[in-house]
Amino acid sequence: MIRALYTGTTGMRVQQHKMDYIGNNIANVSTIGYKRSTPNFKETLYDIMENRPAEAGAAPLVGNGVRVASVRTYFTQGSLTQTNNSLDMALEGPGFFAIDIGEDQATYIRSGNFKLSRLDNGDARLDNWEGYPVLNEYGQPFYFEAQTQEDDILVNQDGTVYSRDQYGAYTYEGRLGIYNFQDPDTLQRVRGSYFIATEDSGPPLQAVGTRVLQRWLEQSNVDMSQEMTDLIMAQRVYQLNSRVVQAADEMEKQANSLRG
Repeated sequence: MIRALYTGTTGMRVQQHKMDYIGNNIANVSTIGYKRSTPNFKETLYDIMENRPAEAGAAPLVGNGVRVASVRTYFTQGSLTQTNNSLDMALEGPGFFAIDIGEDQATYIRSGNFKLSRLDNGDARLDNWEGYPVLNEYGQPFYFEAQTQEDDILVNQDGTVYSRDQYGAYTYEGRLGIYNFQDPDTLQRVRGSYFIATEDSGPPLQAVGTRVLQRWLEQSNVDMSQEMTDLIMAQRVYQLNSRVVQAADEMEKQANSLRG
């Protein structure tokens, strides 16, 4: 009965984790470039119910519930929406933009809603929506002259960036750093839509076959119908585990009353 309490409790706990992730996915259904995530479960250790001699066959085993083993992020392509902002950029295909959030390593995002930030010296810098510098293929920020406006920025589908001066002439400013990984599913989410490389993901590699679409944005890949289905299933499993706990508790009460 005590084992049933523990097993039911672990089942309730992991389903609560799952509902938390589903709630986070639903909350970010309108977040640009957000990638849905879900926890994966695995069974905990088994115990041998009784010791048997080898000739008696395998001893029966009993489990100890479940636990959260890992969290998987799905990097499927989100839908693309055209905008009127020249600094909105979407990636069509695999890969990530590189930005610098000041933690001694590059951070990778799919959301391309960028802006020009004015620096103290009057120059402009290409930043993401939170003010972190967007990096080029050499890991350096993009800087522009003070008179540069958002509509003066031209980005080709290969990621090359140009700026237009007051005379209408274009100057090459560099190429966006667009990277992919051998195993992007193992990237570590540091917060929101920010990811960093891990040993399992491998080092960043130049993305191949990925197009940059200026004046477009990639939407979240959260499917509301799928999330609501998963939420209902998680709630049902949570309820079943709670009934197991209640039944085990009642049995324990009866056993205690008999001892008295």
